[in-house]
Amino acid sequence: MSAGYFPKREKVGLEDLFKGLVTASHILHHNGIVDAYGHISVRSPDNPATFWMPCNIPPALISTPDDLIEYNVEDATPVEKNVKPGYLERCIHSEIYKRFPAVNSVVHSHSSDVLPYCISGVPLKPTIHLAGFLGSSVPVWDISSHYPSGSKHDLLVRDTTLGASLSASFKPATSAGFLYSKMRSALPSQIGGTAEPDHEPEHAVVLMQSHGFTTAAHGIEEAVFQAIYTKEAAKAQTTALAIRNAHFGRTVEGNVDVEHGGKIKSAKVKAEGDLKYLTDRQARDTSEAMQATISRPWGLWCREVEINPLYKNECPSGED
Repeated sequence: MSAGYFPKREKVGLEDLFKGLVTASHILHHNGIVDAYGHISVRSPDNPATFWMPCNIPPALISTPDDLIEYNVEDATPVEKNVKPGYLERCIHSEIYKRFPAVNSVVHSHSSDVLPYCISGVPLKPTIHLAGFLGSSVPVWDISSHYPSGSKHDLLVRDTTLGASLSASFKPATSAGFLYSKMRSALPSQIGGTAEPDHEPEHAVVLMQSHGFTTAAHGIEEAVFQAIYTKEAAKAQTTALAIRNAHFGRTVEGNVDVEHGGKIKSAKVKAEGDLKYLTDRQARDTSEAMQATISRPWGLWCREVEINPLYKNECPSGED
């Protein structure tokens, strides 16, 4: 968990972790990141070899510690026997935790605002300062060439083989480092993992062909922040593309072949009014600046779901 959620605590207790995980599930639903599908998880603060995530019920209806299951990072199997059925795609989470020890929370979403960038070939870019964490490019992972022999081609990350392939798309950080490296000082050492480059992903978000997206972060609040503003960035980019094309239109330039019916040869489509995306420097600096403010929207989001009768969080609070 991040410093924003537990600013005065030296250690994150399981009671607080459970309450935060349930609240995060409600926030993600309230903001349209998940519906009946989609999920969030968090690495155990007591044992980095395990993680917690809700059982197989809609995120909005998760309410008690009994709705949460502890899994082994190694193979996504439940730590205890005879638990409630879990999400089929929990290997998304386990393989990211396995590859990146500094990651402590993962969100998987099928947001309809992001889906067009999973199928259109149009790259998702950082359009707004709140989405600088997207960096200069967002990979699109295509599951089609990674299915084990005999498996169903249903786009679902059903096993560790597919989960490992997806996690590899986040790629270990290069010598240049990822935006995360500039944020480590803001996180408590007991839950922040290590700042070694090979323990950090290069990308905060990976799109999934015809499926959705996954984001990895250092804590629950950061993961929720990234999921929500990935959606907001996609909405802004889609709207900007639409009004740009409506206003400027497109012109075709080329040579006219008079002898063959007036066809245009060597034609090029010219578009005016190119979108202004964040530069690499802007993405890095805005991401670092926003990292220090995550507790502000988190407090608002918590209150929004707290007063909404749909959401019930019956997890006890831990002691300060």
